[in-house]
Amino acid sequence: MGNRYDYQSRRMSRRDLLAWGSGALTALSLSGCSLLSTDPTSKAGKSGGAGGPRTKQAPDLAAEVKAGNLPPLGQRLPKKPRVIKPVDKLGTYGGDWRTALLGPGDTAWAYRTVGYEQLVNWDPGWTKPIPNIAESVETDPTGAEFTFRLRAGMKWSDGKPFTADDIVFAYDDVYMNKELNPQPPTWLVTGGKPGRLEKVDDVTVKFVFSAPNGLFLANIAQPAGEGLTNKPRHYLEQFHKKYNPAVATLAKKRKFGGWVDLFGAMADPWNHVGLPRITGWVVKDALGTGSRMVAERNPYYWKVDTEGSQLPYIDRVIFTVINNEETMVLKAVNGELDMQERTINTPQNKPVLAAGRDKGKFHFVPETGSSMNNLIIALNLAHKNAALREVFQNRNFRIGLSHAIDRKEMISAVFQRQGKPWQAAPRPESDYHDEELATQYTEYDVALANKLLDRAGYKRGANGVRLGPDGKAISFQVDVAVPSALWTDGMELVRKYWQEVGVNIRVNGIDRTLMYDRKTANSQDANVWGGDGGLADAILDPRWYFPFSGESNYAIPWANWFNNTTPKQKPPSAALQQMDLYRKLMTTPDADGRNEIFMQILKIAKEQFYAIGTVLPPKGYAIVRNNFHNVPDSLLNGWMYPGPGPTMPEQYFIS
Repeated sequence: MGNRYDYQSRRMSRRDLLAWGSGALTALSLSGCSLLSTDPTSKAGKSGGAGGPRTKQAPDLAAEVKAGNLPPLGQRLPKKPRVIKPVDKLGTYGGDWRTALLGPGDTAWAYRTVGYEQLVNWDPGWTKPIPNIAESVETDPTGAEFTFRLRAGMKWSDGKPFTADDIVFAYDDVYMNKELNPQPPTWLVTGGKPGRLEKVDDVTVKFVFSAPNGLFLANIAQPAGEGLTNKPRHYLEQFHKKYNPAVATLAKKRKFGGWVDLFGAMADPWNHVGLPRITGWVVKDALGTGSRMVAERNPYYWKVDTEGSQLPYIDRVIFTVINNEETMVLKAVNGELDMQERTINTPQNKPVLAAGRDKGKFHFVPETGSSMNNLIIALNLAHKNAALREVFQNRNFRIGLSHAIDRKEMISAVFQRQGKPWQAAPRPESDYHDEELATQYTEYDVALANKLLDRAGYKRGANGVRLGPDGKAISFQVDVAVPSALWTDGMELVRKYWQEVGVNIRVNGIDRTLMYDRKTANSQDANVWGGDGGLADAILDPRWYFPFSGESNYAIPWANWFNNTTPKQKPPSAALQQMDLYRKLMTTPDADGRNEIFMQILKIAKEQFYAIGTVLPPKGYAIVRNNFHNVPDSLLNGWMYPGPGPTMPEQYFIS
C-alpha cells in the first residue's frame, strides 16, 4: 500500500498502552531517533494534481498577504512547525469537506474532525502518544515529572502568541479553580493530591506529581487532555473572576447567571465564534445559529507537509445539522457527504449505502471501533426511590432480566443479523478479553429468568406483574436518546421480553441533552447507551467495569463518590475495592503491575454484574467520496481514540 497506513493489522494492544506510562517515557524528544518523533524520514512519494501545492500556502491566504491583511507565512508559522507526512500523496489546496452532525448536540464529531489537537496526540495506529503541540516531552525516572517544550513562535488563530502562560492559565485558573471545577480530574491526581504545574520559561512547562502518574501521557492524548490547550489566556482572562474584578457586572449585562456561566459560554469552541483556536480550522458560523456549522482554514496553523506547504489543504469544513439518520443516508447517496464515519455507519444502513455507492461516488473504508456493545441497559443502582434502588441492586433481579432477553432474535430483527450475544465486556480483539465475563447470563432462558426473579423475592401479583418490596408493581422507565432507531427498536423488544417475566417498562425516547440532565441529577430509572472501553481504552475509560465517571450510567452517584463530586452516595464494598485498586493502578510505574491490577478490577466487575449488555458490534466502516484523498485504507475509532482525528485530517484533500 505504499505510504498508506494499515490500522487493522496494527491495533493498539493493552501492552502498547501500558508501556506508554511513566517509566517508559524518559528523555523523549523530536530530535534524532526519538521514540516520540513525528518528523518524517522521507517525503511522500506522490503529489496530488500537478506536482502538489504550487505555493507554500493556500491561494486565499496568499491574497490576504498581498493585500496587507495578513503577515507573511514565515511570520505565521512557529520556528519548528510539525511536519506531517501525507498518508498517500501531497495534496492540493481548496474545496469544502461536507459532513454532518446528528442534531446540535453532536459536538463529538466536530471535535473528532476539526478539534483534536492535544499536547501529545495518539499516533494514527493507536500504539503510542506522540508530540503534537508540544515539540518534545521528557519524563523523569520516577514517572512523577513531565516536561513539555512547546513550539516557539506558535500562534493562536488571531495571531497572538501561544506560550506556557496559556497552559498555566488552563491548569491553575480553570482545572484547579473550585468554582469552575469543584474537583480536579482524576487523571491529574496522585496520592490524593493534584499535580503542580511549573512554568520553566515561555515555551516550557513541567507537571509535578506526588507519586508516579503512569497513565498521564495517555490521558493527555485522549479527549480530556484538550482542556490544557484550548484556553487562550489573552482572550479568556477578561471573563475570569481572578483577572476581571467587574466580571459579575459583565455577566449580568450579558444575561448570564454568573461569571462561571459567562466563562463557559465564551470558552465554547462550537457556539462562540470569537474564541481563538489552535486547530486547523476555526468555527466561523457557530453551531446553534442555523442548520449548519462552518469551520474555515486557520491562517496561523502550525503544521506543514513534507514540502513545507502549510496545512490544512481543505478550505472549509461544513457540518450540516441533521435530525435523523435517514436524511443523513439520503445525503450520502446523493453525493453530499465527503467523509463520514459517525451515525450512518450502522449495519442497517450499509445495504442502502452499498446500493448507492455509484450514484454517490463514494466507497467504504473498514473501521475497527472500540465499542464492545450495541446496547447496554443501565438500571440506576443508586436510585433516589428506596424501593426501586433495592430492586435494582438485587443481583438476581439483574441476572434474571438478562436471561429473559432473546439476543439472537434481537440480532436478527434489529442488527441485520450481525453481532453476537455479549455483556459489557472487552472485545475478543482486546488483550483484556475474558470470555466468561463477556458471555455470562446471555443464554435466553425464560424458565431460568423466572426462577431467578422468584429467588430475588419478587412474586407476581394478580395481574401477573411482579411486586417490589413496597408491595407495588415493579414498573419503571428506560430513557433512550433519540434519534436512535436501533436503541428504540431494541428496547421495544426488551419491553416485550421483560413483560413476559412479569416486569413492566416504558421506553422513553428523549433528547440527548435532556437525558444527560436527568442522569446528572440522578433522576432516571434506567437508560440505554453504547459500550465504550472494548479495546485498550478500557484502562483509560473503565466506565462499565466500575463506577468511574459520569458515564457510569448504572451508578453515577457512586462514581461521584470516587471523584468527590455531587450528588454522591457511598458505594458498596466491592465498588470501593475497585476504586482503591484503580487509584493504586494510576500510581504504579510499571506496565505489568498496572496490567495485573486492572485484571483484578475486571474480575470484580464480573462478580458484580453492574449493567446488562446485549450485542457485540461487528466491525464498522466509514464512507469516503472517491475524490477525497489521504484517508487511510482502514480506520480505528473510539472515544479515547477520537477518530478520525489521529489520522491528521489536515492532510486530507479534495481533487
